[in-house]
Amino acid sequence: MTANPRRWLRAVFGALEALCSRVFTPAWNPLLQLGALGWFFFWVVVVSGIYLYVFFDTGITRAYDTIETLTHAQPWAGGVMRSLHRYASDGLVVIALVHLLREFALDQMRGKRWFAWITGLPLLMFIYVSGITGYWLVWDVMAQYVAVTTAELLDVLPLFGEPISRNFVNEVSLSSRFFTLMSFIHIAAPLLLLLFMWIHIHRHTDARIQPARGLGLLVLGSLLVLSIALPAVSQARADLDVVPATIGLDWFYLPAYPLVQQWGGVTVWQILGGMLLLLGLMPWLPYKRSPPVAQVSLLNCNGCGRCVADCPFGALSLEPRSDWQTYSAEAVVNADRCLSCGLCVGACPTATPFRSASVFSAGIELPQLPLVALREQLKKSCATLAGSDRLVVFACEHAGSMGADLRRNSAVAQMPCIGMLPPSFIDFVFSRRLADGVVVAGCGANACYQRFGQRWTEERIAGQRDPWLRARVPRERIALSWAADLRAFRRGLASLPPLRLSKADTGKPGLLPAGPRWPVAVRGAGIALLLGVLAGVTAVLATGPGWRQLDPNEAVMRLSIRHATATKIECKPLTPQQMTDLKPNMRRPVDCPRERWPVYLELEREGKLLYRGTHLPSGLWNDGSATVFQTFRIPAGPQSIVVRMRDSGREDGFDQVRAGAIDLQPGQNFVIEFRTGEGFTWR
Repeated sequence: MTANPRRWLRAVFGALEALCSRVFTPAWNPLLQLGALGWFFFWVVVVSGIYLYVFFDTGITRAYDTIETLTHAQPWAGGVMRSLHRYASDGLVVIALVHLLREFALDQMRGKRWFAWITGLPLLMFIYVSGITGYWLVWDVMAQYVAVTTAELLDVLPLFGEPISRNFVNEVSLSSRFFTLMSFIHIAAPLLLLLFMWIHIHRHTDARIQPARGLGLLVLGSLLVLSIALPAVSQARADLDVVPATIGLDWFYLPAYPLVQQWGGVTVWQILGGMLLLLGLMPWLPYKRSPPVAQVSLLNCNGCGRCVADCPFGALSLEPRSDWQTYSAEAVVNADRCLSCGLCVGACPTATPFRSASVFSAGIELPQLPLVALREQLKKSCATLAGSDRLVVFACEHAGSMGADLRRNSAVAQMPCIGMLPPSFIDFVFSRRLADGVVVAGCGANACYQRFGQRWTEERIAGQRDPWLRARVPRERIALSWAADLRAFRRGLASLPPLRLSKADTGKPGLLPAGPRWPVAVRGAGIALLLGVLAGVTAVLATGPGWRQLDPNEAVMRLSIRHATATKIECKPLTPQQMTDLKPNMRRPVDCPRERWPVYLELEREGKLLYRGTHLPSGLWNDGSATVFQTFRIPAGPQSIVVRMRDSGREDGFDQVRAGAIDLQPGQNFVIEFRTGEGFTWR
């Protein structure tokens, strides 16, 4: 079911990553550092948010004025900080969603990789909670829309005794305590977000939480330019007595809000819940059978710890020795974390094909691909090669399809990750004259599927990481090809002098570029163009296009009633005998049953029934108040209304009635309420 979308997305990401590697260079490629960029945006949001909070005054009357003062009275400080806070928040959403799509496209969430995927889902939720609650604090018309619509969404859930929406009926009902509550949530949510960010990377060794310095400076510079060129500003002041017809929405955070009006809160919750459930099940749709995990051979393991240091998923540890040998420690595999990538095999100093035994075992190996089988396969495949451009290709199985030029006159040995390749195998190829050149083919530059395979391989061949390739191996006959064109390398092999191993060889392997290198000026223009396009899209979708929630000639009518009816059975005094029969702590002079009558309500407009409904009292014993909250969009202008209520248990007739003529203005928020002793009121 997911194969075709995944294949299509993988092709899209492959093309975009290749383009970004040309423009930014692989070291600065933003698509290969999405997680680190997410951390970067988070810290920009935190720093700018702390500055804003220092000056912010929570409250109905002060919230809007505080933000306006920050924006306009100190444009080069508060104004820039507010814009950075806004745009970095949007950038965090974009980065998180693109990161999710890329992990899905590369199938990096199934099997034992499920942990990072599942812990990433709460991150998305906390990001949205942080952003949405932040909009409440501005208290402009968009904040008013967010508050009212969020309340309507929450009222659908059976969590509250009475509708939250009643707190946003009109200006009189609004309380400053909600600003205090939203301020608390807006601070608590990022703290929980930070906790889950740490949990999210907990199983990754040496997880990258900082982008390349140059990339970070470019992103920060683009945010500053955007903040100065298009500063974030408030919309009109919120007024709950008026329903704004058109609102500029942040479509990164609020794409589901217009659906509440179109489809209703229940449908929106069903869609969101279905999406969350689908995302949560994706690591097991379809089920991915995990290959056998790495196995340690204690006979060959001396507890050196190289495999522990090189494992990208923290699946190895050093434990006290459990056999008769005199070494102090041994490597132990955590089967729940091991992804069978083989990087531990490439790190083991005993993983060498020069061992004379026909059957040998390294200190740690993959059962499905033992080194002795790799050696024999290599010798057998190379026996059929001829000419002066014979190649041995050590290829990662995630590197994609190999072209015809790579397969011609080549012996190909595939492995789960190129980091599984012990450097001694390259030495073995040349010392046994099996080929004229070696190609190490991994994933795209700086984009290893197993995180560190490409990096460890480069460092081992360059003599920077143990175990390293011996100096005698001619580096000019080695090509590190991260999806590169090999024609030039093949032609160069034919022109080299006869193969000779030298202990003094200090050459470096040829790292073949993925294509012609663009001039600096062209790459600079490309960086400016790409960042400019991203900044422009962010600026546009952060405030528009506007959402029209009311037609120009419409108004809103709301029923907002909370009424405690009389009890169904009248109170009666207890006799002395009845008092004696009760336990001392339950004795009372009057017995009052708790259950109350329901409320039946009708609303009529222009002689036509607009609403009718029966509302039960709240509480486990139906002893609380009955609550009614309904919203209607109706045409503005002069009209007559009649509201009727039955609250005494009578079968016909009404206990409370009010009729009258009203003249609704476009956008007016007309509220009908009921107060005991006063009857129906409206304004």
